[in-house]
This record gives sequence, C-alpha cells and structure tokens, in this order.
Amino acid sequence: MSNQQVKSLRKSNEELKKLLGSARRDIKSREERVGAQEFVVKEGATGGREAQLETERSLEWLHDSESSFQRDLHGIRKRLDDIEESLGKLEIAVNEMQDYSYAFNIKILGVPELKVNEEASETSNLCVNLFNRMGANITINDIDIAHRVSFRDSSRSEPKPIICKFVRRLAKNNVMAMRRHAASVAARDVGLEEGQVMSKILILDHLTPRMQELYGTAKSFKTRFGFQFCWAKNGTIFLRNSENSRPLKVRNPDDLSRIIQDEQEALS
Repeated sequence: MSNQQVKSLRKSNEELKKLLGSARRDIKSREERVGAQEFVVKEGATGGREAQLETERSLEWLHDSESSFQRDLHGIRKRLDDIEESLGKLEIAVNEMQDYSYAFNIKILGVPELKVNEEASETSNLCVNLFNRMGANITINDIDIAHRVSFRDSSRSEPKPIICKFVRRLAKNNVMAMRRHAASVAARDVGLEEGQVMSKILILDHLTPRMQELYGTAKSFKTRFGFQFCWAKNGTIFLRNSENSRPLKVRNPDDLSRIIQDEQEALS
C-alpha cells in the first residue's frame, strides 16, 4: 500500500469519526429536548380537575413516546458503537500496514549531494557505495529505491536527507549493523568530491509520521523525568532509565503514563 493510499484511508477514517461524534451529539441533544418537554408539561399542570386529567394524559403520551424513542436510540447507539469499533480496527490495520512498509526503510542524514536535483538512480548508487565502504555487503539489487527528501524548512542549507527502501529486511539489518562506520568513510571513496564533509552522517530507522511524533514525545519525556536513554530500533521506541535498567517499549502515549506509574510504585 502506497503512502498516498494510507493518507487517503486515514483522512476517510478521521472524517467518519467526525460524523460519528456529530451523530452522538445529535442524539444527546434530542434526549435533552424530550426531557425539557416533559418538564414543561409538568410545570404547566395548573387549573381544575379537567386540566389535571389533560396533563396526566399528556404525560402518559410523553412517557410512551419517550419509551419508543429510547428504544430507537438504543438501536442507533448500538449501530454507532459497531461503527466505532470497525473504525478502530481499520485504524489499527492501517497503522500495521504502514509500519510494515516503513520496516524496509532507513533515513540517512548528512550525506553530501552529488549535484542539484540528484536523480534516484544516482542516490541509489551513492548509497550502495557508502554501505559497502562501511563494511555492509550490499548490491544495487538490494535497494528498491533511494531518493532525497526536502526539508520542511526551505532555509536549511545542509544536504537533503536520503530515504532508502530495501527489497529485503536482511539487507537493511546488515546496513544498520555497520552504521557506526558511516561517518568515517572518505568522500572520494563513494564518488563525491574530495574534501566533502562526511563526519556528520547518521543512519536511522525511518519512522512513520505517527511513530515520529511519539518519538518526539518520548524524548521530551526522557528529559522531563530524568531517563538516560531514548532510541528507536526496527520501528519501535525504547526508554531506559539507566545503564543497569531494562529497556522499556513505548508503543503509544499511554505507555508513557504506565512507565511513570510503574516507576512510582517501585519507589514506594
């Protein structure tokens, strides 16, 4: 599934959630109007015996109508609950598909550009040269595509990042195992002009937008609560309190709340 298809599914899912919320608000509004109508009838119950009988008949009719109305609402709520559950399952499925797709990718920062408007084929060959000089045995056949991506801030002057998508996870793992050697590769050995700065090269997991946002939250959490380490590996985010503590997986924002609760319970 392409990124565009994933974005389209997410957009549709969010629109359906909005419609669902609107429907629930409409139901609540109708319930409040029914209750207000009964209150008005009760408040107007003044006058003689005939007026009281008329009020009682009105209340009886209201109760019957309200019972029928509540039955209808119960059925509607049940259908809305079913829709909400289906939307939740769809969102999980979309996340899993996107996570799987990104699992074949790496993001490379700091690699000097061969030229302005570098073509994907040139970027792919540049990556192959870099990987092999790092000590990873990679051929062009191991790469699906590699291309430069623009910064959101167009004023940034450093080289554009590279997104490299592998054909096999094994090839990606091979590169990730040797990534610490990337910054020591000489520019001339990968086809770049001698003297180009290579010392700032970083090779990272390419996280989905959802996980990238969570990673940012986890890093802020690390600073706020005094954790020593926060990193991402194979699309999963980890926190570690100290050298001697075990790594803690962070899959969603709720995990961060759970981690703090566990830490507090351990200290008490």
